[in-house]
Amino acid sequence: MKVVIVTSSISCLPHDRVRRYGIKVVPVPFMLNGHSYLDGVDISATEVYEQLAYEYPFRTSAPSPGDYLKAYQEVLKEHNAILCLTVPSKISMMYDSACSAAKQMASDAIIRVLDTGTAAGGQALIDMAAAEAASSGAALEEITQLIANLKDKVRLYGLIVASRYLARTGRVPSPLPSAASALSIKPVFTISQGKIKLVGLVSTEKSGVDRMLSLMHADVAENPVRVIVQHANAPQQAENLRQRVEAEFNCIELRVTEFSPIIGFATGPGCLALAFCAED
Repeated sequence: MKVVIVTSSISCLPHDRVRRYGIKVVPVPFMLNGHSYLDGVDISATEVYEQLAYEYPFRTSAPSPGDYLKAYQEVLKEHNAILCLTVPSKISMMYDSACSAAKQMASDAIIRVLDTGTAAGGQALIDMAAAEAASSGAALEEITQLIANLKDKVRLYGLIVASRYLARTGRVPSPLPSAASALSIKPVFTISQGKIKLVGLVSTEKSGVDRMLSLMHADVAENPVRVIVQHANAPQQAENLRQRVEAEFNCIELRVTEFSPIIGFATGPGCLALAFCAED
């Protein structure tokens, strides 16, 4: 039984992995300056950032149950089973939409929906590990157990450089963004157990990067590690971070990707993130 991984564009998966493993990516819809787009389909993250999207009206929404239903139907034309992976249900409606769509499929359709507990590069690491296992012939139960194990190992740390943009999502109490912006404080955050958590406040971008790397050292030690460095319209800063990670850690895999504009809108320009998973 061939299992196909379904995920969303918010994972920012490397295109070569999507093609290699046949991952089905459901694009996230958004509105930019009065125009409707599908993330990664109608417009790239780079193009959004070049339009200075932060200064224009920008609204996002989760893919609808109909979007997931269409994806499921396309996959099941050629394959037997689906494992749909989503961002945390506590921060998005994607999990609910994916579950709703699964209930609309025929009773004999094999579809499982899992909340990964993480997002962006963290979810990308889980997506790719699940897809690699599926391509090797792993059964649905085996892949589900793999993800359960990975959820305890995958880490995601991020640095917010432009704090004033945080309040727009409604997920961060408004006093924090305004106070952080006024005091030039830069939050360092993580996504753990499905929740966004503050793990530090720093005064400079350098100290924020140092803080993320310090946390990574504590989590990884000398173990081999897979890493994704991500950024929101900050390619040079991301490259600098990549070089430090390469020099300081035993990297099995090390990639740099852009944040989906869905995340970039929430974090503001200049945001950097480290997603990683240590090998045993």
